[in-house]
Amino acid sequence: MYLLAMLDVHPQFRRELLAGLDQLVAHSRTEPGTLQYEVLADLENENRIIVFERYTDAAAMQAHLESAPLQALAAKFATYLASPPALVRMTRHDGFLREGLAHTA
Repeated sequence: MYLLAMLDVHPQFRRELLAGLDQLVAHSRTEPGTLQYEVLADLENENRIIVFERYTDAAAMQAHLESAPLQALAAKFATYLASPPALVRMTRHDGFLREGLAHTA
């Protein structure tokens, strides 16, 4: 299961949102059903933050969505974000992940 969250942040709250997402990344590492959790910045719009998430199954995704750290950050979305987050839930159709792939900027 995959989740793509697109967050359009007010410029004055970008730093706070990213700090909150950094904490969420740290928490997500402790969730056994979370396989991948990446915070990405749009190169053409610095105020658009995209979170790419990968889970073992729908239950793991739901557990993350209901977690206290995510709920605490989501409570600030009305202040931080210019519009509600756009969430896209997906399943994998086809593709590959190159073995030994390292994260790059």
